[in-house]
Amino acid sequence: MTQVIEEAVKALAEFEAELDRIKTDASEAKKRLVKAAADEAEKARGDALAKAQELADERVKVAKQAAERDAAEIAKRGEESLNRLKAATLKRKEEAVELAVRRLLGG
Repeated sequence: MTQVIEEAVKALAEFEAELDRIKTDASEAKKRLVKAAADEAEKARGDALAKAQELADERVKVAKQAAERDAAEIAKRGEESLNRLKAATLKRKEEAVELAVRRLLGG
């Protein structure tokens, strides 16, 4: 009977050792899984940031192009306005000279 008890104790000890090994394996597998998930999350985060940066760069490019077109149009209108002002100033200057000459000549 003691032999049966010894065999039962031995079997239980082997079972307990196997159970501990399985627990250790499961714990290590869990750690690997958590690390893999963290790595994938970091990769997804990096990909998302890269995509967001790409979209932001494209929007900035489009906005810059629109601003450059607007600036060119404003500069063109400013140049036209300046030319009209110069022409009007020249005309008034000529009129002023003509009036001064008439006054000086007694007219």
